[in-house]
Amino acid sequence: MRKVCSAFSVQCSVKKIFHFLRNTFLLLFVLTTPAFAASAPKQDLGEGIAAVVGGDAISSYDIESRIKFIIVTAKLSNTPDVALRIRPQVIRSLIDEHLQLQEAAKNDIKISDDDIVRAIADIEAERNMPPGTIDGILEDNDVPKATFTQQIHAQLAWNKLLIKKIKPQVKISDEEIALASRKMTLPPTAKPASSGPQEAKIAVITLLVDKPAHEGEVRKLSEKLAREARGGASFEEISRQFSSGTASAGGKVEAFWINSQQLDPRVAKALESASKGTITDPVRTNEGYVIIKVYDTRALGSAAQKAEPEQTQPTDTQVTLKEILLKLKPDAPNKDADLLLQIGEDVAKHPGNCQEKGIAGVKNVEDFDIETDFHQAFLSDLPQALRTIAESLKPGGISTPFASDEGIRLYMLCDRKEAVARTPDREQIYRMLMQQKMELEAQKYMRNLRREVFIEVR
Repeated sequence: MRKVCSAFSVQCSVKKIFHFLRNTFLLLFVLTTPAFAASAPKQDLGEGIAAVVGGDAISSYDIESRIKFIIVTAKLSNTPDVALRIRPQVIRSLIDEHLQLQEAAKNDIKISDDDIVRAIADIEAERNMPPGTIDGILEDNDVPKATFTQQIHAQLAWNKLLIKKIKPQVKISDEEIALASRKMTLPPTAKPASSGPQEAKIAVITLLVDKPAHEGEVRKLSEKLAREARGGASFEEISRQFSSGTASAGGKVEAFWINSQQLDPRVAKALESASKGTITDPVRTNEGYVIIKVYDTRALGSAAQKAEPEQTQPTDTQVTLKEILLKLKPDAPNKDADLLLQIGEDVAKHPGNCQEKGIAGVKNVEDFDIETDFHQAFLSDLPQALRTIAESLKPGGISTPFASDEGIRLYMLCDRKEAVARTPDREQIYRMLMQQKMELEAQKYMRNLRREVFIEVR
């Protein structure tokens, strides 16, 4: 009774009341319809509706079925702890799928049964499974086939929608390709930044932290998934189910070769001593947490690379900079510019090091938000002002603080090396940039849908 009263309290919006009545009516209808009672899957109908997305309802049964499906296919430990840890992410995934299907329907995107059959056949072929294997796995583990086909349906529809609406708007300029080419340069004349492998073939699980409130939850999930993958769970299946950026039907996961100097310094450090088969601990990046699996390693200048023709491009200087930004918190008392610069000078005396995300040993910064970021680029690609700062510093050195529109900024030089540019394949760079931009636009699209559509998790 309290739930009904709460739903009709003055705080409830008209929209919530409408959806409450609608979903209550739907639930009573299906529970009292003989045909439903005869054909419904075995479930605890008392669990009811767990979430509402626009006009769609997600039941607790849907959630439990998806959890069971993921545990089976990814070979996770079938324990209450694992189910509890992945549950919030599963709920978010189901909500996103409903949003994607609703938006696809609005844009007249249709997916046929034949499309789904072909997608499942492709997934089985990719995994070297005989036809019909997936159906057998689902049946043997009492997992409803609908929990799998709905996921495939949503992925196919979302892909078609992105190709229809987003891809035509994404443009890749010659300047972007040229800049990416320089950043992807393999520097055979440069000494490695560490004793670890200079190049590795890797795949990545990326868990986004979309809200500060989800930080702890995503961190614990990433730690749990890393342990599960080391314990025998399928890294690739975990990536397909949880990782941002595996949007294709079935979430095909592709390993790729990458030079350690092309990586975020925090990720590169995690790979310093990595060998074939290594699965790293989660690494916090600007977007969230990443877990890396190393499939193979090789040194720059290996036989595969020596076969490439030598280049005669000029030597350039590649630098890694740590940027520190101090901003006043919104509720901080007014402080004049002189005091802000004084705090900046204190930070310059105790900046920490390039391995730390933040700064250490600075007092009286309780009224500040402190942000740090890392930038790796060739000197010739930097803005003139930043290039002048980088050229004036020695590794480990830090600039004097200066005021900007956002707050007080300082830059620390983490690394400097000479490198000879070698241009990667233009088509490869184009595909990489297109994928990156498509993923960013898809994330924006989803954020907008979450804001615009009524969502309630019960």
